[in-house]
Amino acid sequence: MSKPITSGPAGQDLLSRPVKEVEKDELVQLFLSASKPKTQWFLGVEIELLSFDRTTRRPAEHASISKILENLQAATGMEPERELNGALVGLKGKGPIISLEPGGQLEYASAPDPSLRRVRDGIIEYCAQLKAASEPENVGFWALGHQPFVDRDSSPKMPKPRYERMRDYLGQSGTRGLDMMHLTGSVQCAVDFTGEQNLIDKVRTASRVSPFLSALAAASPFSNGKANGFRSMRYQIWLDTDEQRAGIWPEMVDAEGLSPSRYLDRAFRTRPMFFIREGHYLAAENKPFAHYAAEGFQGTTVTVADLLDHLTTFFPEIRVKSYVELRGADCLTPEKSAAIAGFWRGILDHEPTRQEVETRLAKMGWAELRALQPAVAKIGLDADSPVGKVRDVIRWLVELSYRRLADDMPDCSNCVIPLLEQAQSGRSPADELLEVAEKSSIEKALELVEI
Repeated sequence: MSKPITSGPAGQDLLSRPVKEVEKDELVQLFLSASKPKTQWFLGVEIELLSFDRTTRRPAEHASISKILENLQAATGMEPERELNGALVGLKGKGPIISLEPGGQLEYASAPDPSLRRVRDGIIEYCAQLKAASEPENVGFWALGHQPFVDRDSSPKMPKPRYERMRDYLGQSGTRGLDMMHLTGSVQCAVDFTGEQNLIDKVRTASRVSPFLSALAAASPFSNGKANGFRSMRYQIWLDTDEQRAGIWPEMVDAEGLSPSRYLDRAFRTRPMFFIREGHYLAAENKPFAHYAAEGFQGTTVTVADLLDHLTTFFPEIRVKSYVELRGADCLTPEKSAAIAGFWRGILDHEPTRQEVETRLAKMGWAELRALQPAVAKIGLDADSPVGKVRDVIRWLVELSYRRLADDMPDCSNCVIPLLEQAQSGRSPADELLEVAEKSSIEKALELVEI
């Protein structure tokens, strides 16, 4: 999940070379060197939980998060990750990685594993450890897509220089980038690929499926202490963050598809957020990365390592790394988060199933997807699409994935049952949260998603 794109030997050899002296085919190999035979395919999950102070219901400040990380370190034996200023911002080891996000969210990234059951159990164990570590600090965590009681101005800001540069950039790009940084939480999943065509095919199919899954996983109906009129405010926010870096792109679903070469083309024509020099994050001017690759940055050579740093600032709904990353779902409870990973495995990792999905969703080109996204954000499963009612399509997709997994991966299919039950109910977590809030209160509804 959080492994670097340079995990293969080809990447290590390239890091220090000037970008302008490297052939494009060599850069493409940074992606394709991660290709694996199907027998070696793994998967992984990242889950971003929203912190809150139990007294104020506001996100936790860094002082409290830091103590929680110290408690987790003592419980897990993981190594601390600190900024140059000494701020504790995460934990790492040989397995999972825990990272501090801009608004006090904590992200857990599982170690890649062929077994979904082990991934699920790891998430459940982490959440139990997190609960124990946070109780002494009077802090809790919600599995939710959007902070329910604060806005981006009143949210705390975590002390990471990277985030300072991101705030500078995203405050000028789109209108909701700062909301994305400080208020949202998601589930992100990763699957492997065998080669370039398999990568392209998985990105195309995943792009068509993603808005339907986003409707089922919608879990962000509250903002500033009241219902916000959306099933997934998080999904709406991403639609106006930065069109060059976020969302679903036309090249994901056109005939050629999003090859690593085209992904790099987009990266080279997009302005960098920053360059890292001697551990410091320095802002870049409003010029494309291609300019800096040719001319350098503040008298320094721009290397392949700089390009890889640049790529970490791209957040499309389907992201190409040394794996395919699926980013469309609101944060859900541990069992449902793992179920989403199983869903993607069932849809993408079995070629006849992927092709069946492609046939059913073939009408969903970029224009159709772009029209569907705001409808999904607003009304979720009640939205219509050119291939049918969203609730009907996602139920078909989840049942198809479950049946495929049940045939030869029963442990995996059992992990998907929570999502299957959600799809068969025809209701998203947001629907359930809103129902409880209407009958009682938002605070009572949030008990459904508290870790």
